[in-house]
Amino acid sequence: MNSELSLQQAGRNISVVGDDFVLDGKVLRIISGSLHYFRLPSLYWRDRLRKLKAGGLNAVSTYVEWSYHEPEERQYMFEGDYDVARFIQIAAEEGLYVLLRPGPYICAERDLGGFPYWLLGKYPNIRLRTLNKDFIRETKVWMEKLFSYLNPLLIGNGGPIILVQVENEYGSYGGDKKYMAEIRDILLKHVGNKALLYTTDGTYPSMFTDGSIDGAVATIDFGSLYNITNIIQTFRRYFPRGPLMNSEYYSGWLTHWNESLQQISGNDVVDTLRIMLNNNFNVNFYMFFGGSNFEFSAGANYENTYLPDITSYDYDAPLSEAGDPTEKYYLIRNLLSEYYPEIKNITAPEPSKKAAYGEITLQPRGSILSTKGRNHLGKKYEDVIGSKLPTFESLRQRAGLLLYETTLNDTDGQLKIAKPRDNVYVYVDGELQGILYRMCKQYTLSIKCKPGSTLSLLVENQGRINFGSHLHDYKGILSTVEHNNTVLDGKWTVTGFPLVFNTSTEKPLVNEVELKRGPVLFEGSFTVSSAENLLDTYLDTTGWSKGYVWINGHNLGRYWPRVGPQITLYVPGVWLRPENNSIFVLELEEAPKELTMQLIDSPVLNRKGILCKLT
Repeated sequence: MNSELSLQQAGRNISVVGDDFVLDGKVLRIISGSLHYFRLPSLYWRDRLRKLKAGGLNAVSTYVEWSYHEPEERQYMFEGDYDVARFIQIAAEEGLYVLLRPGPYICAERDLGGFPYWLLGKYPNIRLRTLNKDFIRETKVWMEKLFSYLNPLLIGNGGPIILVQVENEYGSYGGDKKYMAEIRDILLKHVGNKALLYTTDGTYPSMFTDGSIDGAVATIDFGSLYNITNIIQTFRRYFPRGPLMNSEYYSGWLTHWNESLQQISGNDVVDTLRIMLNNNFNVNFYMFFGGSNFEFSAGANYENTYLPDITSYDYDAPLSEAGDPTEKYYLIRNLLSEYYPEIKNITAPEPSKKAAYGEITLQPRGSILSTKGRNHLGKKYEDVIGSKLPTFESLRQRAGLLLYETTLNDTDGQLKIAKPRDNVYVYVDGELQGILYRMCKQYTLSIKCKPGSTLSLLVENQGRINFGSHLHDYKGILSTVEHNNTVLDGKWTVTGFPLVFNTSTEKPLVNEVELKRGPVLFEGSFTVSSAENLLDTYLDTTGWSKGYVWINGHNLGRYWPRVGPQITLYVPGVWLRPENNSIFVLELEEAPKELTMQLIDSPVLNRKGILCKLT
């Protein structure tokens, strides 16, 4: 394998000759691994890339997430953890080529498949992944901005980017060749002949024929235990010449809340890998390192019902969520060493030390629904008259919670919300009546009330769907709200809780009455000895119900141990401080009697509870 690469080299050329990729006149067999820069702190980029190279790989594949860099319209972020150009430069410095997957749609189990949510708010009738004029116009603006950073890093300009993907698994979504041609041409404007374009789709002929486009190398994706001979024969009926490439060779799989942790045998992975190598496949492991869905970035799938993704993206990958080599890593490295003996000259990495920093005691700071809580953490929107309620997107609120309140004019009875998006905490006069879960298709609830009672509906956005025909996943309450078969169409007050706040200054009042009224913010602190070198750790949320955690201002993501299977949240050591560390916990449901959490030295990702039986 070609392991030497310098950013100073210019005028390099990659092409397809027969059934091979050819770089500067020499056949290049791509052995790559997916590693997403947006799923780990930038201070760890080099470590993970170096471990990927030591595993026997010569390339790294990464998506570029549009919403990560443009979370709000024309508010771009390309510094620090967002510096994708720097990530690619480090890959080159570590001797790796780069497979760039800029979308604009990426899936990746990310909120809205990587599209910025504001597209749905700015253009209520937008049709993503089509020739819709608004979508194409915004895509052109985004790609122009992105490639102003990445153009110098194309292989033809002396950089490491050898392949650039057109769209992403479009054959699983649609078959509009005019749309694919448009995305191809948008990319060609920036890529030209400086790198190769490619597509990737599933192994069914309808997938790789609908998802392919002239001018781009067609590739496929599949996991272990597939019949490689049948795959080759089927693929060659449609594409007689060109490289064979598995662009997403699944080393693991994704996990949803309310499921068991998804895992794939390492022996199965290497057995199928050997067959592919013997059949001259180029291979990209998906994932080689998974990382984490920090903050509100986790998406969801739809398989007869709504299935939100867990915070961890460990993916049972060869490198764990914390970047440690697993048994699967060494199995892959050993097999690749048989084909490329020079890999043995690279020292294999060892797992890094983790810290068990111990118990953290938390103190309640008050309900976010209290007057003080609303003033500090909430945003009051304009009142609404009628039965149609505003969505997160129409209010330009990306994530967090949205509170709808109205006055009831009837007594006890049934509340019905046909389209909750996604979890609705139902309060009457400040008392929790119950919770409606989209995932469980639970749309009705018996409530106790009287004329003049205040109905409060607190809606949690659990992550927008990232794949398939339900992609246009607006959040909030999308149907009418009915009480005793009567549509509530009076005045609604609307308050947003984006949950993007300065944890050092928020001070909601605390009293026992307020603490009965719903989501409560807790605060604590802990000390890390400088001698411990700020090691990675895991926050054990056992005993808590559901919510979010911030450490030193970093949002670790969602926790939901009552449902599982994920119990711990990964805490990067680079986010800790030698002395005082702050922690804030927003518990949405019920805190344990002992208000403590533990920082432990190993993850707990497979302890399944149950919310409902999914059908």
